[in-house]
Amino acid sequence: VVVWTANSERYSRVIEGVNDTANALLAAIETNHAEVSPSTLYAVASILEGCAFINGSPQNTFVPGCVQLAEEHHVCICGDDFKSGQTKMKSVLVDYLVGCGLKVKTMVTYNHLGNNDMYQLTDGEMWKPKSASKSRVIEDIVQSNTVLYKN
Repeated sequence: VVVWTANSERYSRVIEGVNDTANALLAAIETNHAEVSPSTLYAVASILEGCAFINGSPQNTFVPGCVQLAEEHHVCICGDDFKSGQTKMKSVLVDYLVGCGLKVKTMVTYNHLGNNDMYQLTDGEMWKPKSASKSRVIEDIVQSNTVLYKN
């Protein structure tokens, strides 16, 4: 099993003839097309080796061509974020508070800018996958409690 745990990447645009089909994606890799992300490249290599691939970062590694390739090769691919930093702590804390019957209305965290975080926060394209995965954590926990949070 290959486990991808690198920093977030910008979302890849799904482009017809580049990464929308397995054949297009393989051709794009051969020409070193800029829209093939590092995580997608590793996922494709893993698939071609018949090895399962787990994506631990929030970007869209599994573009349609990658998914099709995995299906054709009968290789398992999964994952979209391990939420291993602040997001994990925030999700554990909110789950605990909601489980205690406390209604969480807002959650604020501060980023101490470790690793590549400053770059992530200041680059609009790089921020999109991190922002989407971080906001879903609280929403998922809150929506699972229909007693405190009525629809």
